[in-house]
Amino acid sequence: MHEFSVALEIVDMLQENGYLSGVRKVNSIKLNIGKYSGIDENYLDFAFKNLNDERFKDVLLEFIHSGSDEIKIIEILAD
Repeated sequence: MHEFSVALEIVDMLQENGYLSGVRKVNSIKLNIGKYSGIDENYLDFAFKNLNDERFKDVLLEFIHSGSDEIKIIEILAD
């Protein structure tokens, strides 16, 4: 199940770019998931909710589908 690695990579990218600075809780993340990305949405949702990071415990993932193989973050809502 590579979705845990994908979730960790997304969190690392957000952290490195300063998007999580001062954030107590991430409410939702809107992701553009490519049709050929190989991502199972249920497994990715499970992965985010089971990270050792309380900020993502109740995150709502919203998925937009495209015909590519990319994964892109469209929007992040956080407190």
